[in-house]
Amino acid sequence: MYLPNIMPFKALFSAEIFPWAFFYALRKDLRLTIGYALFLFYLVVSVAIHTGSFPSILVPARAFFALVNASMIFFLLVHVDTKEYNGLVRVFDYVFAANVILCLVQFLGIFPAFLEPLFHLFIDRFTHEIYGGGRGVAGLFAEPSYASMSMHYYFAFYMLSRKVNPRSQIGIVLIVSMIVFDLFIIRSVTGLIMIVIYLASLQKGKNLLRAGLLILLVLGGIIYKFGPSPNAPRSVETAHDFIKYKNYQDPMPWILEQSGFRFVSVWASYKYGFTHPFGSGIGGWGPASIQAMDDVGVKASAMSFFATAMGSDYQGVRPTSFAAGLMLETGIVGLLLFIIAFWPYIRNIELWKDEHTRTLIIFFLFNVFALGSIGDPLPFVFLALAYRSLSVTEIDKESETLIVS
Repeated sequence: MYLPNIMPFKALFSAEIFPWAFFYALRKDLRLTIGYALFLFYLVVSVAIHTGSFPSILVPARAFFALVNASMIFFLLVHVDTKEYNGLVRVFDYVFAANVILCLVQFLGIFPAFLEPLFHLFIDRFTHEIYGGGRGVAGLFAEPSYASMSMHYYFAFYMLSRKVNPRSQIGIVLIVSMIVFDLFIIRSVTGLIMIVIYLASLQKGKNLLRAGLLILLVLGGIIYKFGPSPNAPRSVETAHDFIKYKNYQDPMPWILEQSGFRFVSVWASYKYGFTHPFGSGIGGWGPASIQAMDDVGVKASAMSFFATAMGSDYQGVRPTSFAAGLMLETGIVGLLLFIIAFWPYIRNIELWKDEHTRTLIIFFLFNVFALGSIGDPLPFVFLALAYRSLSVTEIDKESETLIVS
């Protein structure tokens, strides 16, 4: 569940995310809210209506299970008993430690090269060393950007589960260690964004502006010091070049170049969902994504990512955020049903009061709505564990009418 990129049947399937979370959720004590049940029903209807449009049932089925694998686990984990919750925390500690150690071993170049083919059987794009080109290592994940996003969830939940005061001496040491790990070990632009969000989320509203200025000054110093270096981390080099070449004067070409399909796929999908209220249908993201990008004036063939990676065989791309994917395939109707299903949890004031749980809910909102991976269960897993950590004993009957399944 914590390692969705470990794919035991990679030789048979091209997907990078295995449905560990979905299998773990299939239990008699899984309880779905009426809101989520309506959301699932809408997805099933969409699949049934559009199945005939595809050469194989596997096309809509894979798209459907990506959405379900990511989100359904939430409704199991928010209700696990204390014993299971503590067990999940213990397992998490081992997973977190294993990733940190492996990342350091890869970074130092001491991972046995002869084991790389073995790891390739389970993790696509695994490498025993640094990726190169300014990118760092990925641990037990498919690529540095994915590892970076996941490791920030790990770190935030570790701080929560150990009740570490981020302003204490040990808290400051851990945060600085995470920043160093982020910038110089994983070296992902995603990590730079995530660490800024993490630091900002620790602040109270009245201190946010002052803290934001301090964060910018610190990051500016790091960028100024290490940005010109030929071996600068990709995240630092990218930020340095943005300022050096004055890309801020016309940021759109720079954003498209640096983010590949990520930014434009999300942007175009949201617009598509408003103009097509029911979307393209589950599984119809390929042709719909091409139309969506055309509608916002971005030709896929003109983007360096597609030109080099796909060439003339480009078949479209699924957006990288869960909500944008819903807008593309299910339209604004699907997204509204999703929001209704999760709103009782998102609005929970206790999640926003505690700085540790606040960090995880802000991570969740950012990854689900802006930059993430559509089938990734980790945002939902850690939001659920954050919610469960509050030890809520009474469920709001008005918003939590439950179906036992």
